[in-house]
Amino acid sequence: MIPRKLIILDRNKLIEHLHKLEVEDRRLRFGAPVNDEYITAYVEKTLGKPENKWFGVEDKCQIIAACHTAKLNDTTAELGCSVDPEFRGNGLAQKLFDRTVMWLKTRNIKTVYMHCLSENAIMRHIARKNNMDVVSEYGESDANVELDPQSPFDIVLDAYADRMALYDMVYRNQLNAMRTMFEGISHT
Repeated sequence: MIPRKLIILDRNKLIEHLHKLEVEDRRLRFGAPVNDEYITAYVEKTLGKPENKWFGVEDKCQIIAACHTAKLNDTTAELGCSVDPEFRGNGLAQKLFDRTVMWLKTRNIKTVYMHCLSENAIMRHIARKNNMDVVSEYGESDANVELDPQSPFDIVLDAYADRMALYDMVYRNQLNAMRTMFEGISHT
């Protein structure tokens, strides 16, 4: 499963993914308990906007993991991830983090920043795993890491990652369609 850039056509899938998060997962992802209306407005406000980028991982035509990054200024961006509970522990958040950072480097972003509740052990683990400086105070944690300067190779890697994600999505969708078709034939 390869993360791909999400576009406006993925709006409903992304909203559905975030709506499926349980109350505690929403609190950890957004820093507070949020309702469906908040999530829908959040996606509407960020998806397809130039200072924001969403990446997602799909399984059976549903988004199962997503990462949102937003530029805070010309050199700094923040990111946050979510993964469906049944797909946790498979490295999807790390794949999303890596893909997002690759894209940010091609935009000359120098610093990646994450903010989460201190009890969000998964995001704090990802932060430490990626050599981010983590500071925890008053029940919240901030993490940041300075990125290496962009190289021409980063641009090639970003384009290659886009292409591989597209191939992966088409392959998985065709495979799923064939399974559905054969299941229909075997039941008749």
